[in-house]
Amino acid sequence: MRNIDRYIMKQLAVPMLFITFSLTGVIWLSQSLKFVEKLINGLPVSTFLYLSVLLLPGILKYTLLLGLFFGTLFAFNKLYSDSELIVMWSAGLSKWALARPALYFAVLITFLLYFLGFLLTPFGLRTVTELRVAWQDSLASVVLREGVFNSIANNVTVYIREKSPSGEMLGILVHDERIPEKPVTYMAERGAFIKSDDGPRFVMHTGNLQEVAKDSAKLSLLYFDQYTLDISQFEKKSGARWLEPDQRYFSELVFPEQSERNVRERWKLWGELHQRLVLPLYAIALVFIALAGVMSGEFTRRGRVKRITISAATGVALLISAMALFRVSVENALIVPAIYVLPILVSIIAGYLASGGRIRFIETYFQQKNAPIEGQN
Repeated sequence: MRNIDRYIMKQLAVPMLFITFSLTGVIWLSQSLKFVEKLINGLPVSTFLYLSVLLLPGILKYTLLLGLFFGTLFAFNKLYSDSELIVMWSAGLSKWALARPALYFAVLITFLLYFLGFLLTPFGLRTVTELRVAWQDSLASVVLREGVFNSIANNVTVYIREKSPSGEMLGILVHDERIPEKPVTYMAERGAFIKSDDGPRFVMHTGNLQEVAKDSAKLSLLYFDQYTLDISQFEKKSGARWLEPDQRYFSELVFPEQSERNVRERWKLWGELHQRLVLPLYAIALVFIALAGVMSGEFTRRGRVKRITISAATGVALLISAMALFRVSVENALIVPAIYVLPILVSIIAGYLASGGRIRFIETYFQQKNAPIEGQN
């Protein structure tokens, strides 16, 4: 690789990484907020961070594209404004030679997006969903809330004064009124949830059990040093979960298991597959658009801001159009060819413009805009 290629790639890498990390950080933070309530209610910090990190591949699929596009647009516009592109061009380098480092990045991002789309993203989304379901189904996610009366089942209420850093609960009250004729109240100084081979158990220490027989208005009181309460009947039981299309690996999209739900949702599965195959190709199309915005036409400062603005708007419009086509293709199979044609067609047109080609009506428009007004000196 020539020194000039390394220099341009270095100029590209800085804004691309900055934009990518900035966008990723904002979106990641907003997505992570959905776990904050669970963190407050007892979700371990390590689990919270793990869940948040698992969201990153799904976010990077789009922020990498935007970072590459705007990074290329910014870097080449800066090289142009500093007259470095003009010097390189005057030294005999063709526009294709100047564009080559950006295309290297585009190809690299394309392969990275395939890796994210077919491996890391489905793994992350699947794991997040599994952990979220497990946490929601866990009884501890409900009763570990401090200072409030929690209903864990019909006519069963639990109160905990506080929870120690080790996970032990202090100041426990459990009121069980599932048998209206004989309500039972458990009170204990401390306790903890444990998992056993027979299911979850709630072990309480130093407390008492109060049972009231309403028919005879008789109170029975039992003191204990340790009491184990079977709480397996309170846990939610999740049935078989259908994997969403974005949580499936490549083989599960191409060869889904035979089921009524998969047959009914087959177009969603195919739509997800088409999206994963096509989305990385937009990296190349976006780079060509950015290059066309800076390098199309003659090297002149006149009208350059308008070209950059049009290029930026075109890139954003392309991504919006792609998202719309992905959504519509799920309902209409006739749209599927357009998904593949769009990035290829845009790449050809933008590449033609970036290499110095001309489209007459666009050129005429800029000539009219930049022409001196009659009567002016």
